[in-house]
Amino acid sequence: MDRILAEVESYLRRQRPYVLLFQLGQGLPDAAQRKRLTDHMRQNEAAIVRVVKGLGVVVPSTIARKLMTAILWFAPPAVPHALFATTAEAQAWGEALIQGKRSNAA
Repeated sequence: MDRILAEVESYLRRQRPYVLLFQLGQGLPDAAQRKRLTDHMRQNEAAIVRVVKGLGVVVPSTIARKLMTAILWFAPPAVPHALFATTAEAQAWGEALIQGKRSNAA
């Protein structure tokens, strides 16, 4: 988690627009990880809104995707966001956001 947040902060400091895509492994983030992510998003919201064009999460499991949808419903990111079953879907969505062809969730 520390490595991921440090990498995100590095991208935010560059001040260049990007789409953040990541893949969840076998499980969802636990409560402590969700709190750290939420705290990070709140603390960096202004920078996130300025440079992050979207947040895409690849969640191969249908059940986990539904649970993640519920989590995001309670704590939605301040940028367009979407969940995907495959990396290819997430990449196509991210490329469309960067090119300005899509402005909201998938």
